[in-house]
Amino acid sequence: MPRRPALGPTTAALCALLALTACEGSPEAGRPNTSPTSPPASTASTPVDESKAAGDAAVTAYRRYIAVISTMTASGGTAVQDLPKVASGVELAKSQIQAERYRGEKIKTIGDIEIIWAKAVKTGPPGATITTASVQACYDTSKSRAVDSSGKTVRVPGTPTRWLDNRDLQLIGGVWKVVKGMNQGASC
Repeated sequence: MPRRPALGPTTAALCALLALTACEGSPEAGRPNTSPTSPPASTASTPVDESKAAGDAAVTAYRRYIAVISTMTASGGTAVQDLPKVASGVELAKSQIQAERYRGEKIKTIGDIEIIWAKAVKTGPPGATITTASVQACYDTSKSRAVDSSGKTVRVPGTPTRWLDNRDLQLIGGVWKVVKGMNQGASC
């Protein structure tokens, strides 16, 4: 996925351009710069815009995280190369342990996880460059099943198929990564 440029340099360049084009005239053109003008409408990012952009990026990263976890489980725990690209810290360790378990017990998943909805519920820190976000999502596993090497379903009877997922993400090296979280069966 291509990296999006930081908003700071873009905002500064846009403000400078607005300041240069806001002039009514110039002494060189025979018109003084003293005519009253209304201030130009600012197109620079506001804290709300930056928070929304960070939240949107975190939701996109969350969706990528779910896709990587799905690929890892479908491979029986062998496709782990992308885990460090989407997770860090506690979450990376948990994902690696899950992969080990899938390999050891010869489990794999068949089918897809459907993300019903996902939204950023918090970004931070306020008043600074946003480097943390919390995402809440609802996903459905009814079209996915875990099977052993003989193809027998290993899902425990009564296991929910709808999950409310809460994940904390952090901007690490310019990439949003899941750092911790938990899910619970829920009617979402």
